Parts: sequence; structure tokens; C-alpha cells
Amino acid sequence: MQVDAVPNWLFRLYQLLFLLLPWSVEADFGAWKLTVPAEPLIAMAGIGLAVALVRHRNLPKPNTLVWLAGSWVGWQVLASLFSSMPVVSWKYVLVDAGQWWVFFAGLLCFPAMWPWLLRLFSWSMVGVVAYTIGHHAFFHFRADQALLSPMPFFSDHTVYSAVLVMVLCCLGLQPFNNSRFYRKGMLIPLQAGVYLIALILAASRAAWLSLILAGCFGLALYFRKYWRWGVSVGVLALCTGLFFQKKIQPDVSTQERLNRYACALRMAVDRPVTGFGPGTFQFQYLPYQHPEEMTRISLQVPVQKRGPDNYGRGGGAHSEYLQALAETGWPGLVLWLSLVIFSLWRGVRLFMQTRQTTWLLPSLALLSFFLHALANNFLHDARVAALMWGCLALLAGYEQESQNVKGKM
Repeated sequence: MQVDAVPNWLFRLYQLLFLLLPWSVEADFGAWKLTVPAEPLIAMAGIGLAVALVRHRNLPKPNTLVWLAGSWVGWQVLASLFSSMPVVSWKYVLVDAGQWWVFFAGLLCFPAMWPWLLRLFSWSMVGVVAYTIGHHAFFHFRADQALLSPMPFFSDHTVYSAVLVMVLCCLGLQPFNNSRFYRKGMLIPLQAGVYLIALILAASRAAWLSLILAGCFGLALYFRKYWRWGVSVGVLALCTGLFFQKKIQPDVSTQERLNRYACALRMAVDRPVTGFGPGTFQFQYLPYQHPEEMTRISLQVPVQKRGPDNYGRGGGAHSEYLQALAETGWPGLVLWLSLVIFSLWRGVRLFMQTRQTTWLLPSLALLSFFLHALANNFLHDARVAALMWGCLALLAGYEQESQNVKGKM
């Protein structure tokens, strides 16, 4: 049985967290880096959640999705025991586990919070969008400045665009109220228009493609009884793929990704079971580079401080999947893929059984993230983690609700 009686003090803390998440910045404290105010608020919410759950006896019954999510985080903890850089891995896992606890476990136990938190987050993101567009306009909307315009709130345009796409997919989950604008259905289309303009200006090809493919999949699923729609969506998806194939030239960004991918595969050969440890790829991939695969933006030493002068240099594997392989080994990749596949399958199945769009929307948001994650890695970012784990909590909660009602699944 799910816990729906949210303590008021905990709800207020979650509200503050989701309101300020889009505005968080990375600050240096000597050898430590802290994302403020996100990480302090996540720590407070995590402690508060533990206190609240101790006082409640009727907790949700674990199901397959819950076990997979917990196993993925648990394997990261285990991989940290064998890490090539233990301090780096334990700091990294502490953040990831905290995000899982606050955003997944918290919203699984108190699902009534999610629609209201999503509304706060989405409107707060409108403010960040306004800042980003204004910053971009200062440079006359130059294409090269689109990459840096979301700074300092987002490290680059890819993670900023990924968040926009996920929120755009989830806009229909916002709670309805009696305000004149909501009654007339004006605010959600207004938000959607703002996000679409921001996505166009952000110039992230991976984000555009993930939105188009997720949208095509959603339309095909929704109108699956009408074969003409299926054919039309298939043609659109094919045209989109051909368009992006022509757009994606062997530029330095693409070549550097291929360099990182090759390094990740070589790293997996050396440490196939537990990997090099969570959070270590950006340090350990450097000696695995081959001279003929390196580019003008390749590095031989790690980036110490991120800034406009070293944009696009260093960092992760540019793939959530290959980063999982290099850092947590083949078992970690299998667990991650299992979580991806099962969550999408569960979301589609629940929608097909109920025809409720509130079960389809989080699945599309997850699909957009999982597609984008083929070319970038940003789950460690608190904004992405909040949306991804929140949507997974919704699907796990829906599954639990369905089990309670139907006595099966």
C-alpha cells in the first residue's frame, strides 16, 4: 500500500528543492566540488525522507522495477569497492545514491507530490530558458554561443536540451486547478511553445532527434489502430533519420565521441567485471587513447576546472551505456540495459491496458532520455536525475496500483 499522507514539512522541503534545481551551479571548495543549492537540499530531503518513512509502517511493496533500480545503484556501490580511484568513486556514488533515494524512493512512497513538484520545476525552467535566450541574444544568436548560453546553470547545451525535452514530454502530468488560464488550457501550450523555441536555439541535434523519435513513437502507439498513422509515422521517422545522417558530418565532436567509445571498450577488456569504478572514466580513459583516433580537442591530462576555454574537452564517455560498461563492467551494463528495457516495456504495457495518457507521458520522457543517452552521459546531473528517477517512480507506482486493483501483473 502506498503512503499518500505526505508530511507537510517534507512536502515543503521537496517543493524548495524542485523550485531551485534548475538554478543550481557548481561551486569549488578546494578539492571538493559542490552543486549548490541542489546537493545540500538533496541531503536535507534524504534525511527528512528517512525520518518520515520510519514513522510510517505501510510502505510500497517492492516490484520488478523497484528491484532493478535498486540493483543498479547497489552494483555501483559494489564496483566502488574495487575502484581504481576509491575516493572519486565513493564521492560519485554518494551523490548518485542520494539522488536515487530522494527522487525515486521518495516519489515512490509519496506519489501525490510528483504533479505539484513537476509544475514547480517546469515553471522554474521557464526562468532559466528566459535567461539562456537573453544570454544568447547578447551574442546575436551566434551558433557557436548556443553551446555556452545555459552557463552557469547548465554546463553545456546538451544537458540543458535533454531537460527541456523531458519536461516537454511530461507537461500533461501537471495538476489541474481552477485558475482561469488553466481552465482555458492556455498555460501548458504556452510552456510547450517556450520550450520548443529554446530547443531550436539550443542547437542540440541529439535532443532534436530524441524528441522527434519519442514523439513519433507516442503517436504510433496512441493511434496504433489506424494503420495509415503508422505508415505516416514510419515515413516521418525515416526522413528524420536521413536528414540527421546528412547533418552529422565527421566533425571534431563526432570524432571525439568515437575516440571515447573506443577507449571505453578497451577499458572493459582490462576490467570486465567491476570496471574502473563509478566516476573514474574522465581520469582513466586518457592512456587508452590511440594517437590516430585523437582529435584537436583530445586531452592527455584531466580537466581541473570547467570553463568556456575548455568546452567539449575531457569529461565522460559521451554515452550512458558505454560509461556504465567502462566504470561498472559488463554486469553493470546488463543491469542498466535491463532497467532501460523493462521500464519502457512496463510503461507501454500499462498504457495499452488502460489507454491513460498519464501513463504514456513518463514513458516518452524516459524514451527521450534513453535515446539521448546513446550520445551523451548526464544522469549524474541532479536535474536529469530528478526527472528520470521521478518518471521511473511513477511507473513503479502505477504498477503497484495496478497490482492492488487487478490482483495481477
